[in-house]
Amino acid sequence: MDTPRYLTVLRESGTLLADAAEGRFNAHVPTCPEWNVADLVWHVGETHHFWRSIASGEIQDPDDGYVQPERPDEDTLLDWYREGLAETLTVLTALDPEAPRWTWSARQDGGFIHRRMAQETAVHAWDALRAIGGPAALPVDVAVDGVDEFLAYFLGLAEALDLPREPVGPVGVVVLTCTDADLSWTVDHTGQHWRLAHGAHRADTTVEGTASDLLLALWRRIGTDTLRIDGDGEALARFLRVAETE
Repeated sequence: MDTPRYLTVLRESGTLLADAAEGRFNAHVPTCPEWNVADLVWHVGETHHFWRSIASGEIQDPDDGYVQPERPDEDTLLDWYREGLAETLTVLTALDPEAPRWTWSARQDGGFIHRRMAQETAVHAWDALRAIGGPAALPVDVAVDGVDEFLAYFLGLAEALDLPREPVGPVGVVVLTCTDADLSWTVDHTGQHWRLAHGAHRADTTVEGTASDLLLALWRRIGTDTLRIDGDGEALARFLRVAETE
């Protein structure tokens, strides 16, 4: 996806989340079991606040004086969130995707922030809809981009950031294929490190599903019942368990 599409997804998903939350703050969020809808709105709003602080140049990195905002009370939380979403869109619209910016990944530019904010908000909007009983599949292009982002940046994240983690053993080779887009990814974890290749290569396990179902399964929003799994029936479960520890 390109920058205008990321901004559109951020705007539409952010608005969808707010509309879903209206009058439903006490609803439990099944996919984020420690939260209700008010907690979800606060989390996404604070995440927007952090990344627009980086994007605008207000701070250079998390150690450069970032101050988390005070959580608003429930009477003002939704207005605070909507105002923050509008401000985030203004800042990110002005941000050159090639402009150097701090991120926690190897990609250190504005484009990473555009993508991360679109994906973060889209998945959490799905969470909000799930909380009120009406989730819908994510758009194909959004979900494809989300799968690619997850595999490129979230697998092995603990290792890349040198964070404490439990030792993990080999998982095997898993191919993920979108049934509604001509795209596949091969994930190799035959040792202690992740290796990612685009396209379908020889694998222990092949997994097919819509882009939306693949992305939601990777983020542990849904189970694997909607996916077609061939080969080593336990490899995908091991893959998801190891990915979760990362």
